[in-house]
Amino acid sequence: MGTTAYYSNKSEIYNTYDGNDLGYTYTPAHTTFKVWAPSAEQVLLKLYSTGSFYEDGAQVLSIRQMLYDAATGVWSATIDGDLNHIYYTYVIKTEKGTCETQDVYSKATGVNSLRSEVVNMQETNPDGWDHDHHVLPDKPNDAIIWEVHVRDFSSSDTSGISKEHRGKFLAFTEKGTCIPFTSYPTCVNYLKRLGITHVQLNPVFDFGSVNEMTGVEYNWGYDPVNYNVPEGSYSSDPYHGEVRIKEFKEMVKALHDEGIGVIMDVVYNHMYSTAGSPFEKTVPGYYFRMQDGKFLNSSGCGNVTASDKTMFRKFMIDSLHYWTTEYHIDGFRFDLMACHDIETMNLIREDLDTIDKRILMYGEPWTANDGENGISGEDCSNKVNAKKLSTRIGMFNDDMRHGIKGGSDDDSKGFIQGSTHGAYNVIAGMMGASSVTFGNWANEPSQCITYASAHDNLTLWDKILKSNWCDDFDTNDQLYIAQNKLAAALILSSLGISFWVAGEEFARTKKGDHNSYKSPDSINSINWARTIRYANLVDYYRGLIKIRKAFSPLRDNTTKAVNDGYIVYNGQSISLTLKNDAENEWRMLSMIVNNSDKPCAPQVKSQYELPAHWYVLADGDAASDQALYPFTNDMLIAPRSAMIIVDAESYDKINGTDFSKAKGKGDLPKADDNDEIIEMLK
Repeated sequence: MGTTAYYSNKSEIYNTYDGNDLGYTYTPAHTTFKVWAPSAEQVLLKLYSTGSFYEDGAQVLSIRQMLYDAATGVWSATIDGDLNHIYYTYVIKTEKGTCETQDVYSKATGVNSLRSEVVNMQETNPDGWDHDHHVLPDKPNDAIIWEVHVRDFSSSDTSGISKEHRGKFLAFTEKGTCIPFTSYPTCVNYLKRLGITHVQLNPVFDFGSVNEMTGVEYNWGYDPVNYNVPEGSYSSDPYHGEVRIKEFKEMVKALHDEGIGVIMDVVYNHMYSTAGSPFEKTVPGYYFRMQDGKFLNSSGCGNVTASDKTMFRKFMIDSLHYWTTEYHIDGFRFDLMACHDIETMNLIREDLDTIDKRILMYGEPWTANDGENGISGEDCSNKVNAKKLSTRIGMFNDDMRHGIKGGSDDDSKGFIQGSTHGAYNVIAGMMGASSVTFGNWANEPSQCITYASAHDNLTLWDKILKSNWCDDFDTNDQLYIAQNKLAAALILSSLGISFWVAGEEFARTKKGDHNSYKSPDSINSINWARTIRYANLVDYYRGLIKIRKAFSPLRDNTTKAVNDGYIVYNGQSISLTLKNDAENEWRMLSMIVNNSDKPCAPQVKSQYELPAHWYVLADGDAASDQALYPFTNDMLIAPRSAMIIVDAESYDKINGTDFSKAKGKGDLPKADDNDEIIEMLK
């Protein structure tokens, strides 16, 4: 149904349904199917023996007329007998014609999503699933997020993953993996040592850009087909829907067993195909925003879904609730979140809160095309409207990103390369975008995702090289490594939620490819051997993570740390000094960043009394939660580097050290990383 003007849920033209049983409800005795299709003249339920016509034994088992309830717009049918592993479609007749489609509320599908499948979900639970629990931060800012694509994670032979599991969900279940013929850890074994708290998985729902029968093509997966179904190309058997479900759960459980939470990248803003989507086939003209008979396109992908319509809003809420409860997902990253209206996002937050208020929510506060969003600017979930959203709905701070490194894909320079043009964006970002003085689009630091790189655009390393006009992607030039370290210090020592793309900590390169969404594995695969080549950079990230975990004001999700903090900027360096009231933690920490090509004297100030003595935890070479050496007033901050210092008195009290006996660099005892690695590998 085309429309001459876009309409929202405030002008619904169909009766809607608020039940929680759309899709199928299975028991061994009978299965009930329900589909909301208020514009349909007839709906048939069609049962199949297989998920496609290509499989042995493929046949139509039965066709059943469904019954209509005009008050709710729902068609239903109940079939007696055990339908476990039976496939089905709906044949829907409207004034637009007749279409056969899979279920909007599919939980499982056959190969390439042609048909939905009835599955007894209890049989998909791996051993120990009843004892699996969410891994959730006490507060949002405790999260340290590592973004990764399932295939990239293990497709390289450097991953140490068995050949049959490379690029699959099950790669995450392999324990003790190392780079072949070495003791250097990879994959989940590596993540345990790195210290991140959560992985964010690029789309793992069913998407349309990879042929599941071959799995040859590569794609990031921002092409949704069935939102509630795991992607088949990541499973060992894409033909039987129950297999991908179980293997997905095994992946989640394996990460949870190691204390790592799982965040899903969700793409509710558009579909892979408009006319071919189950939404458009089921209720033509309803689920997508249209104007003057044309589909709007704020997603940049040919359509934009209507989150402000009652039944798509309901679908989003139901879908996220389902992933959280059935698959134990710990958080969600919303692609092009500004395509969604504020009311829907807040209602999603309220629903997830009924499960656990610690479930993470954040997203991209922009669209691909603001002019074709279909809702007013004041209703979009963007940074301008952040204060209308829950403080527990975060947003990527692209101002901070550009301030740190310059433009995402060009050769411009940011703070880490010596430019001061974006310095105030960096300063605002260091304060979690919540400072009245420096900039506060966020309500609180809990809304600010602090980052310099993500899956799209150039990797941080490739951006650093391009801005320095270097084309040697394997260089060990210390200037470029220093710039990478400076970015890490800003990401992990600022207020807000720390985030980076997998491999940023070992100079991951995609050979300058800034949009590798369908590039081959040779470009996208993680080369784990770089953890050896850039081991010092990895250790630097590890040390910063330890510092962040040890000093709670860096992870404060309220504005207390913002109000207690003190920023000094002199055109060459920035210092952020934070006070701490927590017991058994350092009383004060200061981070000084020097982005110039000359050494500079630190300028540390606070509205509170400064300590008489300090220890250095991080400098341009190393970072650790154990003191590297005492800080003295005549020290200079090296070019393109950061220094983190903590007050000596509280440090000595916690660690049993004595500042008066520490004479210089290396005098204080530190944890032996080699012993730690050996113990872990046992």
